[in-house]
Amino acid sequence: MLTNTKHAGYFLYHSIGMYPGKEEDLASAMSEFAEIWSAPNDRQWGYVLLKRQDFVDYWRRIINVPKGSATTCESVTEGLHKVMRALPEGMLKGKRVLIAADCFPSLHFLLTGLAPKMGFTLHTVPLSEGRPWVEPEDYLAAWGRDVGLALITWVTSTASARVDLGPLVAHGREMGSLIGVDITQAAGLIPFDAQNPKVDFVLSTSLKWMCGTPGAGILYIDKPLAQTWEPEGRGWFSQNNPFSWDLDRFEFAPDIRRFDGGTPGSMAAIASLPALRWHAGQDHAELTRWNRKLSARIIARADALDLPLHSPRDAERRGGSIMLRFPDKAEAAAAVGALGVEGYSVDFRGQLMRLSPGVVTREETIDTVFDIVGETLARRSRRFAGRGAARAAAGDPAQILGQFAALLLSGKVRIVDCTAPLGPDTPILRLPKDIAVDTPKVEIHRISEYDGDGPFWAWNWLKLGEHSGTHFDAPHHWLSGKDFPDGFTDTLDVQRLVAPVNVIDCSREATEDPDFLLTAEHVKAWEREHGEINPGEWVVMRTDWDKRSHDEELFLNADPDPHEDGSHSPGPSTDCMDYLLSKGIVGWGSQCIGTDAGMAGKFSPPYPAHNYLHRDNCFGLASLTNLDQLPPKGALLIPAPLKIANGTGSPIRALALVPVG
Repeated sequence: MLTNTKHAGYFLYHSIGMYPGKEEDLASAMSEFAEIWSAPNDRQWGYVLLKRQDFVDYWRRIINVPKGSATTCESVTEGLHKVMRALPEGMLKGKRVLIAADCFPSLHFLLTGLAPKMGFTLHTVPLSEGRPWVEPEDYLAAWGRDVGLALITWVTSTASARVDLGPLVAHGREMGSLIGVDITQAAGLIPFDAQNPKVDFVLSTSLKWMCGTPGAGILYIDKPLAQTWEPEGRGWFSQNNPFSWDLDRFEFAPDIRRFDGGTPGSMAAIASLPALRWHAGQDHAELTRWNRKLSARIIARADALDLPLHSPRDAERRGGSIMLRFPDKAEAAAAVGALGVEGYSVDFRGQLMRLSPGVVTREETIDTVFDIVGETLARRSRRFAGRGAARAAAGDPAQILGQFAALLLSGKVRIVDCTAPLGPDTPILRLPKDIAVDTPKVEIHRISEYDGDGPFWAWNWLKLGEHSGTHFDAPHHWLSGKDFPDGFTDTLDVQRLVAPVNVIDCSREATEDPDFLLTAEHVKAWEREHGEINPGEWVVMRTDWDKRSHDEELFLNADPDPHEDGSHSPGPSTDCMDYLLSKGIVGWGSQCIGTDAGMAGKFSPPYPAHNYLHRDNCFGLASLTNLDQLPPKGALLIPAPLKIANGTGSPIRALALVPVG
């Protein structure tokens, strides 16, 4: 079996696809295109259209369809739209269009919008009871003679469940329905023949197991049908002779070319050609055998960790992917993040982790992957306060607290104030005006001061935002944390707030580079010097940025370009947050205006500290001060937010307890 040690831990075939030498092949193809397209002659179009036809011909062989029945499309959604809008007028009016609930959602979105325009009823067959996929018998039970069109998902993207097309197509023929199949999730791995059983149209892309590029979709329509349908979109390439310019004598080409419209986009097809050539030269039975062997190993290791299988256990009822169900989304995200930090390419959707072993995946990496997953889950099971019994101090708690109080009174434990003053001069985050409303500046208004409004007392009323000054971010602050019932400032578990703090000193790097990013490798190096970050602890990034807080412009450090959204301030990288959350931290803190780097809006995904922390039901701290007075380890942090009803955050008085001597 072909392997590539550089990508031995690659499991993302369901998303992109990989084969040995892909980068070099793609670079060569794009270089060739650049050379020809940039040449000072008129040979470009002949080259481009020939390459596009090569792409179509490779696909024709993959799905076994005749010349003149397949063409390119940008995506399966666009391909389906072309089909639907080419159907004879009124063909579906008063009829049902049948689709399964585990279809590719984009196709469902399209059909939902077309239903009122075309007069059909969209019938979505629900998931079978107790199953994460729609059983074929449930689909068949819903398929009556009033179904004008049935769209079958060959392999689901949500569970990798595969249907036996034979019985479904046979039933559809009896019902007199038009039958289409989306083969995207398994095309190139599991053999597919559009003629056996014979279907009316097929949709796919060249991503996933085909290892191609985005935008390189394929549409097949049975030739007799293609010759009678009239696409809504038409153009010069829809004709038999594209160079026929008579405005009053347009005539559709007698085959699939009538679906080509205007000048066809060809770049994606050209970029995908190397992958299709590679695929054509492979032993396809061996590709499938290798996938099945590795999939069996994945299932065995998942069983050992008691991770429920979200895909069919029977290989004959499955595509090439294995979906595993984690306790919740946060656990799946943390496991995948931990793997990514170590160079293993796996992904998750909600609480599902998805693994798709293919040609470059090495068998031995599976054990390493599940060792990391097991360690991550074990660490994170101890991340909530009260669950770290293995590290609990020996002795009577009352006696220990008494000794601690004595240390406080004796001055052997010092309290460091990590809080900035809160007032009209407090720097406030600025957001892009076209997408957000800014928090107002802090206002302090006098009610009375030993005067007629209150003769014996002085007090004020305040106007301020939840996220002003040194403040606390609760999970509900960010979209990714909106569903946690304990994610507000009045519902969170206060037992989690007081915890040991790890202070990572990046002050030198931040002085030299205001855009400095703390990475996972930086954190690992810090751990080798100072000790491991443990579950349930705080991690804060010392940058000494608080020394800028006297000047709002200096503190925010916005980019001077008025068209540039963002500022220049240090923060964590995406893989840093992945690594810290895999360690089971309670939260992350920064000395800057927010928990993310100033330019984090340009990261992929954007704002990883906010996005990942709150997805994990963890907390954020911003605008901390005096971190230079804290040791790397050994201090205790107390960042208590106000108990605001349904609060997404709160200004805080952050205090650190630091041993003296």
